[in-house]
Amino acid sequence: MRILITGASGAIGLATVRQLAAKGHELVLHTHQRQHELEQMVQQLPVTTEIVTGDLSDRERLTTFCGALPAVDGFVHIAGTSFSGLLVDQSYASIESMMTLHVESLIRISQALTQKKDFSVPLSIVVVSSVLGEFGVAGEVVYSTCKAAQLGFVKSYSKELGAMNGRVNAVTPGWIDTPMNAVFTESEREQAYAEIPAGRFGRVEEVASAITYLMDDASGYVNGAVLKIDGGWM
Repeated sequence: MRILITGASGAIGLATVRQLAAKGHELVLHTHQRQHELEQMVQQLPVTTEIVTGDLSDRERLTTFCGALPAVDGFVHIAGTSFSGLLVDQSYASIESMMTLHVESLIRISQALTQKKDFSVPLSIVVVSSVLGEFGVAGEVVYSTCKAAQLGFVKSYSKELGAMNGRVNAVTPGWIDTPMNAVFTESEREQAYAEIPAGRFGRVEEVASAITYLMDDASGYVNGAVLKIDGGWM
């Protein structure tokens, strides 16, 4: 398979790249600001890779990005960012940027890839959402809203794409040990541990394994599913 991964240079992205490469998939890897790091990493991979860049939170650049996309057999949408703070303190520019990056880019890239594909060839889409999209949380209202919108897309588009020889599913990670969660203090982390039945944060490799499964032929009858990866937290 030829698979596009947005946000490939992030922690979950890199873990996913390694696992999909180990399966022999050809990869088209997107990054916004970490092209050099990604270039160094892919030199060690045993598969053909292509690196594409673009700010998916900017509508004009998103349009350009979608127009230049190659035909692929799979799409993993990981690109995203978060904002911690009260909604009343978040700027309109930040809100618009997050909605474009998490939601509009997912919709428009999926649309572009579906238009480019031969319907005789399967297309599998996996969206990395979040448990916050299912349950919400104070202090990350816009992020939770974006992640909930992604799940709405998965549940709806699976019903259209299924008739066109395609599938779209989501994973919803909880607390995962990534740089994005490194901003929390040790006391905040300990409080989180106490709320998670597994007693620890998840590993990026565990999220990548779920993505790899949903991209694989072994999950060929799985469509419109949401796989929660949170150690029993929510």
